[in-house]
Amino acid sequence: MNPMDLQYAITHYRRLIKEIGWLEERMAWTVILPVSGRLSLQETATRLTGGSHPELSELDPGLPDVVYLGQSGAAVMLFEATGFSHAGGTQVLERLSENARVWHVAWNITGMRVLIHAAQGKVLARIPEFAPDWLNGIDPDSLREEAAILRGIGRYRPPTRYKTKVMAMVEQRTGARLDKQWFDRPRPAVPLWSPAEDIQRI
Repeated sequence: MNPMDLQYAITHYRRLIKEIGWLEERMAWTVILPVSGRLSLQETATRLTGGSHPELSELDPGLPDVVYLGQSGAAVMLFEATGFSHAGGTQVLERLSENARVWHVAWNITGMRVLIHAAQGKVLARIPEFAPDWLNGIDPDSLREEAAILRGIGRYRPPTRYKTKVMAMVEQRTGARLDKQWFDRPRPAVPLWSPAEDIQRI
């Protein structure tokens, strides 16, 4: 990764987290980069739900139990506001990464933090808690550079230092950028509940 480009992206995400304050404590961002061709939002939604064909709804950003979808260049981005991620599940990442490479970053109010890389239907590596010494998986080398960059931050730094750097690394790997405009209007989304579940909640 080019250090100057990485630093520019870090500055962007530092500004984004400052502007969208709740991002500091919770979010999940998944970027899917097809190996060839393009991946439609509808096909992505089908992979996300395990084979069904959900209708995409335009929903305001920031809702819980919703996965938002959008194109960013050649990539497809998924965003979940709570950080308790559906897209980050192992089986879901395996489906999303068919004929594609996927980077997933998430954190939430429990203190959980993780960076995951998947490709060709397999979860290859993960860095739990953004702790480089905890890098693990069937192909840890696929996140070796990311782990080295995180190690360069040092210990006992503010959590935002890690979060902005991880988001910047995902951007550098995929060309996808999450920006403030993403949160300014309704986005195509897949609700993770059914009408029957709504009745049960009443």
